[in-house]
Amino acid sequence: MIQINNPEYLVEDDSLIISTIFEIDNRENELWYKLPKKYRSFLITETLDAYLVGLLFLGLKTGNDIHVKGSVSARLFYSINHYVIPALCLSNPTYVKIKISATNLSRNNFNEMGAGSTGLSCGVDSLATYYDSRLEAEGYGIQYFTFFNVGAHGEFGGENARALYNKRLDEVKGFANEEEKEIIPIDSNLSEILEMKFQQTYTLRIISCVLLLQKGIKIYYYASGTRFDHFSFNNAEIADMDMLLVPNLSTESTQFYPSALQYTRFERTALISNEPATYKYLNVCVHSHLTTNKINCSECYKCMRTLITLEALGKLEEYQQVFDLMKYKKNKNLYLGRVLSRKKKLTLDDELLKFLKDKNQKISWRAYLYSWKIRQYRIRKKIFKNR
Repeated sequence: MIQINNPEYLVEDDSLIISTIFEIDNRENELWYKLPKKYRSFLITETLDAYLVGLLFLGLKTGNDIHVKGSVSARLFYSINHYVIPALCLSNPTYVKIKISATNLSRNNFNEMGAGSTGLSCGVDSLATYYDSRLEAEGYGIQYFTFFNVGAHGEFGGENARALYNKRLDEVKGFANEEEKEIIPIDSNLSEILEMKFQQTYTLRIISCVLLLQKGIKIYYYASGTRFDHFSFNNAEIADMDMLLVPNLSTESTQFYPSALQYTRFERTALISNEPATYKYLNVCVHSHLTTNKINCSECYKCMRTLITLEALGKLEEYQQVFDLMKYKKNKNLYLGRVLSRKKKLTLDDELLKFLKDKNQKISWRAYLYSWKIRQYRIRKKIFKNR
């Protein structure tokens, strides 16, 4: 059994640390979140929703039922027991179908500010979510950005992840300032507690942070990495379940929407490429922590996919401030050769090739040559392995 106790607050300089002691197998541990003191009015103290969602994967992994020694939003409680847990167990047979209990269920709406918000990483999905929703009708627009340290900067946490989180936070502040919006940053030790792969767990990690802010945030647009027709119970990538999971983590106070589900990755890139601010701040790189003179490394798979898309859209030169275009042009054919060589292509590989065809973009003979060489290498490697 995992028992989650009522949280405690500690003011430290300009920060507020909110933590809960939870018990598992008769051992105590602490889950904490840290945010600027100025957002204290956003914090909810009446429910323990955030801690329940944050620790849910720990229960699924260890097979421990979870008891919340306090209040949980009734809507969230029902959805987790009836939809979220069964869905996650279908996606991963190693998870144990646990039960959630609570001392009290709350049916109250605690939201006081009615604000709309979304996460800001300055990636394609993040920016597409913002530009798609920023001008919605009153009550549904975006007034605040969020930025969390719960695994995106290092899935197992630690000081290196925290340093990268702080570096990236400084980088995205430029975009937020241009849009005249505040960023609500939250640091946490959730990654150290879960010790699980980020790709399989990040939806709940992110939403746990938002659930701390229910008095301020009424609407939260969760930047989904997939499209409607990509839905599946895929253990390797929790994003394929966004359409089911995200709305079912809503409460009486805060509504979650998985956003940009109507667009392919390439349609999202086209959407943001019409916004000049992205020419300075677009950051898609998986190796951005290793780059020096540019935000993006310009050669990882995410950089290459984005750059090929921008070139087909006629927008490549606009992004020379954040990409090394010479490095991209040098590696483009090799990257396309790798994509073409895959017998079982990823969904985004197929979409990329279709996008290029639709845009009448011819693939160079050099890419096909690379593809042939890569396939031949794999065949030889397989033969030698079986000898």
